[in-house]
Amino acid sequence: MRRLFWRIFAAFWLANVAIIVTLAWITTSRFESERIPGLEITRLQAAMDDHLKRLARDARRGGAEQLEHSLRVAASMGPLQFYALDADNVDRIGKKPSREVLDAATAFRSGQPALSERMRMTATTLRDDGAEIVLVAAAEGSMFARMIYRRGVGFWSHLGIAMIVSALVSALLAWYVATPLARIRASTRRFAEGDLDARVGTLPFGRSTEIMALAEEFDRMAGRIRDLVENNRRLVRDVSHELRSPLARMRVALELARGKDATPIDKTIDRMELEADRLEAMLAQTIELSRLETRPERSVEVIALDELLEDVLANADYEGTPSGRRIVFEKSMPVRVRGSRAALASAFENIVRNAIAYTSGSDPIEVNMRVAAASDRVVVEIRDHGPGVADSDLERIFEPFYRTDAARARSSGGTGLGLAIALRAIINQGGRIIARNADGGGLAVLVDLEVVVDAH
Repeated sequence: MRRLFWRIFAAFWLANVAIIVTLAWITTSRFESERIPGLEITRLQAAMDDHLKRLARDARRGGAEQLEHSLRVAASMGPLQFYALDADNVDRIGKKPSREVLDAATAFRSGQPALSERMRMTATTLRDDGAEIVLVAAAEGSMFARMIYRRGVGFWSHLGIAMIVSALVSALLAWYVATPLARIRASTRRFAEGDLDARVGTLPFGRSTEIMALAEEFDRMAGRIRDLVENNRRLVRDVSHELRSPLARMRVALELARGKDATPIDKTIDRMELEADRLEAMLAQTIELSRLETRPERSVEVIALDELLEDVLANADYEGTPSGRRIVFEKSMPVRVRGSRAALASAFENIVRNAIAYTSGSDPIEVNMRVAAASDRVVVEIRDHGPGVADSDLERIFEPFYRTDAARARSSGGTGLGLAIALRAIINQGGRIIARNADGGGLAVLVDLEVVVDAH
């Protein structure tokens, strides 16, 4: 926190210092180069002329003593240099003029003044001894040197106040930015160390839109990662639990085969093959569920939902014919949705197979597709005529390996993953899926998807 605060403070403060120096540079440059309308001289030249007039007036009124006092005062007030040169080019207060100043003073005495934009001169006579002197005002050195060299006390006091104010503002800004960033950093460190419940939460300070968006994105990411980790842990735990039963039965079959008892060997092999097929199906569905949870990709292809359902139901009807299960499909109109064809087909196939497994007697599985009036959503309802489930289990049946009746699920060949795969696939396509007990018995699974209105 401290290092981050001081880094941000230094960045803000140095930026403020750069702004202050730049403003001083621009002000000095503008002062030296801007011309006064109607006078055809710059503001710098006008200031130099004003100083020279005051020095000349002091010399005429107060003599050499007053002139020397005024020169010393002027020398401490700014970047301009003032000289009072006698006939031998000796300065009254002992300053050493540059060669340019001496040459300009000599030319001025000869009646040929060579005035530059950075040098002004005038002549005056001292009151006491009548000696004539040449007063010279010169803006010497570079602009940067003139900007900082020999400034008055007022300039440095104002500069100091500006620096202090900029430091206070920079400290406030650094605190405002560093406090939420430090909190986000601490939450990130806790999360990296294994605390999956670490969150930034509500920020008391630094609640700018960008910082709040960063905190919300971190919390969303942390929540998603925690869900994935917990799902994987639960999946591994459930898979290991589910594998025990078929492996135990295969072990028993092997023991029977070794024992060569009255059990026919073909029946033992058939049992082992059945358990191996169940294991293969379980592992395939486990991999599919893991892929859907870790890579929630949503395709952008436009799909004719009615045609997709007809293909899925035709295959399911063919599989259900030997057991006397029939499927009745009722659609209201052709509907197009956006998503992944393979994912949606897998979802509906798992729901329909679940309905076939639990439908009793000769009652058909009813599939309805309807679009509400003035709505952009389509609802597909798949209803069986089985025993249904308890109201408390309507949400849990979408959990991996959850069964309301484990013995019956195993006898039907189910792995407890079909509805979990359907849920994840539908959610990944931007839809919703719920289950409810239908009137008259049976379970109804409803899939809600967004309709593509203008797809062609």
